[in-house]
Amino acid sequence: MIRPFIKWAGGKTRALPSLLPHLPKADCLIEPFVGGASVFLATEYRHYVLADINPDLINLYREVTRYPDLVIDAARELFSTNNSPEGYREVRAAFNEQASSTVKFGFEMARIMRAAQFLYLNRHGYNGLCRYNRKTGFNVPFGKYKRVYFPENEIRLFAEKANDTKAIFLCAPFQRSLQAVTAGDVLVYCDPPYLPESKTANFTQYHTEPFTEDSHRQLVQALLEVNRKHGVKVVISNSDTEATRAIYQPFRMHEISVQRSVSTNKDNRQKAKEVIGVLPVCDGCGRYGGGCPDCGAVMGDATYNAMVAAGTFDDLEGDYDFAS
Repeated sequence: MIRPFIKWAGGKTRALPSLLPHLPKADCLIEPFVGGASVFLATEYRHYVLADINPDLINLYREVTRYPDLVIDAARELFSTNNSPEGYREVRAAFNEQASSTVKFGFEMARIMRAAQFLYLNRHGYNGLCRYNRKTGFNVPFGKYKRVYFPENEIRLFAEKANDTKAIFLCAPFQRSLQAVTAGDVLVYCDPPYLPESKTANFTQYHTEPFTEDSHRQLVQALLEVNRKHGVKVVISNSDTEATRAIYQPFRMHEISVQRSVSTNKDNRQKAKEVIGVLPVCDGCGRYGGGCPDCGAVMGDATYNAMVAAGTFDDLEGDYDFAS
């Protein structure tokens, strides 16, 4: 299994043994919250659409895929000379001087350098956190590591797989990335910021804005909509809380326990209860709720009516020869 080359709070590496059995076969995997990309690296789908709202993360993945040698060379130099509080502050200041939006339209070398800086900050910052202020300034403190691993091999393996599968990297909120879903053999896997287990554990940052309970409700509705329109499979992950089970009520929940990856005390990182939610669908139409001509009254007609209203069957008109 290929390991991620970045550290990511909430990454799925430790959850993979429990998660993978719940990911069904498909031709294409779409991830609106790609994060550390551990699911991408641990699965064998033919195609991938990997999205995230964080432009620095997506820029890193794009540049590593296109120019792995150049990113590795630029990052290695930063790693070799800046493992100190002063060096870290200098790299972070340089990174924040140029907003990611300007890099988007700048020279390729500027994007490569920003990718290298982001990788450096990720590996040298505190516990691999990725946090921005409201002015989009990266503000994670120095991690104080004696030695920092340089993930050259992992970068090359990531680039190889991304190129082999022709992976598409999108910088977009989930509402837009789900627009990439079309009819076909598609799985959508969502790992959004987790609902907090308590009022004191409420870090739910989604780039520069919080991901609220309303955001989760909007996500559920968007996932149900793409399933109704296109019959795609849908799987989610989240914390095991009353709010999670209420908001993601349409999903069939599977309980798991995962070792925490972020804590001030490594010896105090206890297992957290999480859930994997699988959207139950009709075997006939692949839709939540059923109601298609194949399953008829067995599942009811809620989904069938929604499909008709959305024009799902319009392209089928005229395909039948009733004279024969």
